[in-house]
Parts: sequence; C-alpha cells; structure tokens
Amino acid sequence: MGYKNNTVDDNTLVEDYMTIRPVTMNFKNSVLDIAKKMLAENISSIAITDNEEEIVGILTERDIVKIIANELPPGGISAMSLMSFPTIKVKNNAPIEEAAKIMATKKVRHLIVENTYGEAVAGIITVSDLARYLKQKSGTGKLPSSEVWEIFF
Repeated sequence: MGYKNNTVDDNTLVEDYMTIRPVTMNFKNSVLDIAKKMLAENISSIAITDNEEEIVGILTERDIVKIIANELPPGGISAMSLMSFPTIKVKNNAPIEEAAKIMATKKVRHLIVENTYGEAVAGIITVSDLARYLKQKSGTGKLPSSEVWEIFF
C-alpha cells in the first residue's frame, strides 16, 4: 500500500493523494478477521472482493463499531452481510475537491478510485488523505475550495 505523490498545486487530483493498491479481503471473511487485518495494517477500511478479486464493497471501522455496539459476535458475521455496496467511486483524474464533494454529499469517508481508462480500481481515497492534502495546502497559503472543508464539519 502506498501513495502516488504529495504535490500541492491548483490542479491537485485524486490520484495525487489516493492510496495505491488498497488492502482487500474476500466477502466470505468474518468481520473479526477483517478487524484484525485493519488493526495489523493500521487502516480504517478494507475493500471487499468477490471470488474473482473484483472489489464489490467496502467495510469500515464504523461498520465494525455497529457490530460491537449491538453485541453481535464478529466471528460469526461475514463481510458480505455488513459491507457497504455498491461502492461509491471517483475517477483518478478528478480534482481532489470533487472527491471531497462526493464524500460530503454521500456522507461517506472512503471512496474507491477508478482508473480513467476503464473500470479497473486504481486505489482508495479517504478523509485521512484529504486531511493530509489540507495540511500541505495550508502550508502554501492557498486555501482549497469549501467542499474539502465541508466533510470535516
């Protein structure tokens, strides 16, 4: 898992801040196994795949909190029954402000990033990535559009 680059200019794109090669697990895995993987990788979401390794959903920390809060056994619940699907996507060459706007509008904190030239998954972008963008952008003295700030309030 890695980042493409961290450039900050007026043309900052989703691909500049997305995580390349997101961590994935199969839809048959238990929520407990997924939570352990998230802890080991220090990540807030896992992209869920089908048997052909295509991403079909996403499971987040918030989803796991719901299971725990309802006192359900995470070892007995599959990712398929808890994951969010279909995934909400953004193109890799979209302005980063578009990703922020989608997150704010859809009330999500993770987006699957699609390759511009097809349906292939290029990565994932999260609110943590947007926070990193904001931190670097604030150092330049240029404030990003209001859509980026909106998801934090």
